[in-house]
Amino acid sequence: MKEKRAISFFAGVSASLIIVGTIILRTYYRTVDQHNAMLISAGLAFAVQLGSYALLRPARPGHGFPGELLLRWGLGAVLRLFVLVLYAPLARIINLSVEAALVSLVTFFFLTMMAEPLLLEYVR
Repeated sequence: MKEKRAISFFAGVSASLIIVGTIILRTYYRTVDQHNAMLISAGLAFAVQLGSYALLRPARPGHGFPGELLLRWGLGAVLRLFVLVLYAPLARIINLSVEAALVSLVTFFFLTMMAEPLLLEYVR
């Protein structure tokens, strides 16, 4: 039960950070095509971040091998990089504004990734 609450709380924080990031980026990217690209990037970043956070959170504290947390964090970072590399040609294929799509995806990944360490110990 605590695990679901922690992931739900992270989802709320991530959604808030993505919304704030979108509002800030909208001052620079002003066309409808760029806004659509940012919305798709926001959804993708949200889904990837929730998966990465679920992977990162330990199921049972104190029962892992030394360095397990760092290994899981590294897997999450590799997952984000993999998604970013695959998203670049896909954005071009589906006629998104590539610059807006990639800049917003990286921004959303960065903002939500900065919240992960702060929320790892959330156990309410």
